[in-house]
Amino acid sequence: MTATKSDCKELLKGWRAGDLDARDALFDALYSELLQVSAAMLRAERNSSLSTGDLVSEAAIRLIQLDQIEWADKSHFLALAARAMRRILIDNARRKNSDKRHHKKVTLVTRIEGQPNRLDFDVLEKSLIRLNALDSEKADIVELRYFGGLTVPEIAEVIGTSESTIKRQWRVARAWLVDAMAADPR
Repeated sequence: MTATKSDCKELLKGWRAGDLDARDALFDALYSELLQVSAAMLRAERNSSLSTGDLVSEAAIRLIQLDQIEWADKSHFLALAARAMRRILIDNARRKNSDKRHHKKVTLVTRIEGQPNRLDFDVLEKSLIRLNALDSEKADIVELRYFGGLTVPEIAEVIGTSESTIKRQWRVARAWLVDAMAADPR
């Protein structure tokens, strides 16, 4: 079943009102899309022991625990689900890296021009944290676009600004990330 934006908006509204059936129906309706996001993230990371279903399930658990979120719509929900999946992968990578018997570098595939095909996950995370401190809107755009797989019009809708502004900020954020990651002392 493919849920329309209006279906999702009603389910999100019902979930916020305390209707657990609406919450379950929302996850059922968006499960295939969540699997696609999960699969894309796992393809980019080669050292994860998580399956696409595991990643979706863990992200769902984290999303269910969020009490203060006012879900705007389907795009907003999928963006936050992608963010939760990224955090799970980072936590998983850090847990593996802390194990002294297994020191494997965790990398992430990117399409950022001028960068090698694989990125160090920790360097990317540190760079995103720094970008968020400098300009949280640009960091949000990177998360929504790169990790969430949202299109420019979808991001413009989630953030509430024009597509041209998103395109301009996306270019600036990508350039800033390339410089920040190149300057990392690792």
